[in-house]
Amino acid sequence: MRKGQLNFIVCFLATVVLPTSFGLIEEIQTPRDILECLIYKSQNSTIGEVSGRTIQDFCIRKYTLDTQSGKENFAKNISTEGVQYLKSLFRQLESEVHDQKRGKRQAGTWRVRREIRTLSDAERNNVFQCLRRLKSDYSIDPRMSTYDLIASLHSGQAARMMHNGPAFLPRHMVYLLVMETACRVPMPYWDMTTDSEMMDPTTSIVWSDLFFGPGNGPVLTGPFGRFRTPTGTPIIRNIGSGGASLARKAGIRALLSRRRTFEISEPQPAQSIFSIEVHHNGVHNYIDGYMSGLNTASWDPVFWFIHSFFQLLWVAFRNGQRANGINPERDYPRGVRVPAGHEFYQRMNFMPFMRRITNLEGLSNRYDRIVQYAPMPRCPACGGSPFLVCLRGVCVSRSSRRAPVFFRGKRSAGTSGDQLADENVNPNTTNLIQSNEAALSTLNKPYQNTFMIDGKIDEDAWAYIPIRVLYERPKGFNFHTTSPGATKRDMYDPENFKNEAKRIGLHNEVQYKQQCTPSGSGAAKVFVQSNGLNYAGKYKDYAIVDERQPVTSAITYVGFKKPSTSDSEVILTAYDTCGRICRPACPVYGHHRESYRACSGSFRISSKSPLMFSQNYGSAVSSTWNVREMEPGCKSSQSLPITFVCDHQNSWPWESKL
Repeated sequence: MRKGQLNFIVCFLATVVLPTSFGLIEEIQTPRDILECLIYKSQNSTIGEVSGRTIQDFCIRKYTLDTQSGKENFAKNISTEGVQYLKSLFRQLESEVHDQKRGKRQAGTWRVRREIRTLSDAERNNVFQCLRRLKSDYSIDPRMSTYDLIASLHSGQAARMMHNGPAFLPRHMVYLLVMETACRVPMPYWDMTTDSEMMDPTTSIVWSDLFFGPGNGPVLTGPFGRFRTPTGTPIIRNIGSGGASLARKAGIRALLSRRRTFEISEPQPAQSIFSIEVHHNGVHNYIDGYMSGLNTASWDPVFWFIHSFFQLLWVAFRNGQRANGINPERDYPRGVRVPAGHEFYQRMNFMPFMRRITNLEGLSNRYDRIVQYAPMPRCPACGGSPFLVCLRGVCVSRSSRRAPVFFRGKRSAGTSGDQLADENVNPNTTNLIQSNEAALSTLNKPYQNTFMIDGKIDEDAWAYIPIRVLYERPKGFNFHTTSPGATKRDMYDPENFKNEAKRIGLHNEVQYKQQCTPSGSGAAKVFVQSNGLNYAGKYKDYAIVDERQPVTSAITYVGFKKPSTSDSEVILTAYDTCGRICRPACPVYGHHRESYRACSGSFRISSKSPLMFSQNYGSAVSSTWNVREMEPGCKSSQSLPITFVCDHQNSWPWESKL
């Protein structure tokens, strides 16, 4: 935020008045681990070219995974019978690996993975049927389905050791092989680059009942419509609302242009387009819902198709190493940069249900030998799939709607691993930003929270506070709205009244490298999200703002864990659908008019009286608004506990926080 305070008076000339029922909320310092990560991941990056939301999400996700994983460990209640079953899967896998190594099996493998839209109806249904069979099977553990036994291995300490470091690659490789072993069906991959080529990927055919089922809200139809999570709810998705993009061909080409494993694995400075986890995290955020939580992501079967795709990329990367004289079996990162638990000598520990091989052993060629990948769909045939179409030399997914397929623009025709690595690309991160059309599509969709806290679903465990959003119009927009006879192109543009705009504090410094096109009406969403710092839980909602106007104000409500025996500590963030982040501001009390200062965005909320929050959503609304007839005139609003200012400055909000 700019130096000094942000001062404003909000007047409501209609029939709305804000009462004075809120006390103070205690600001706390954002944990140092989060701040250090934010600074590291934004090195040599500018707001104009990088999605700040992807940086925030990476760092908050890493912190909560490091500190709260024990509260969402769904493997801790597995029965003795369940443990024995999981051990048997690992034994089967190891036996298959060693048989291949000793030449006991004939050449070839049953694990031939193909793009899911290139499968026949029967082949695709075999995959879905296997997952449904495991989901409905309670013969091994009466408290947990066989599917959930396997899915639970991606939670707790095991999940923490599978992410944010080079062990991401071999551990997910083994995990995918375990599910495949249980299914006895090859796990197809989802080539999401064919979706990201669409003008609006949220309309892809994969989000239909033929493939993954609905992409928004509870999944009640399609092949997984009867799935219920270990908490008893349907699968939940909110595609396109995470401010992130699906992996794109340019990003994959960049990744495959590297030759050493340390170049594509975390930790990486900035949101590196070379990092395989950055692309992976973008997909999880894009789908949102349970998929956005690493401890719950495997509850959604799309998880397996995603990771089959990223394993395909790793196979292509290793082939590139071999072609350049590098032995991929020995190329495991070493040194002080390798995070704890990800060192080459650390043993994979799936609670511990397998022969404890090391991270380095996971790079052995013997695992490559039991898997084959069909090439990514290429023009002109696109794998012979009726669900893919060749447009200007690129395979693009068909839409689930009865409408033409719209194409983002020309790309290289090459889509195999080798060809993807051929082109030189500019190593920037604009390929991580969501497309204009996908961002606009979220306007027509509500948002569904999971209401999960510390591994349990409990709507009554959430309390609420109102959040105000102040939104400045982004630079470069033109709505072509003028008064009759006027020569100016857009009467709302602050460029037309610079002195007045400067007087009220509108500077709007950022020219975005990838500009998000506004909706025709100017309506846009700003998402506000809470993440627990001392509990495992996330809540998100949005406010509707008007991008035509120089500045607009809106209010939404955000949930957090209701304080009971202990205080709740939470970090609040806000961003628009293009991933542009907003800055937290806290009220300065005792001023004659409403004044705010920049603050950390982290808070401690106590149950001591007087309550500083509302016990339920309805109370939050009723305590914020009092709709009644007013006398003519303008009255000031009461200071709300927290405001987010979306003012498009050229500095990161966290730059001066350490």
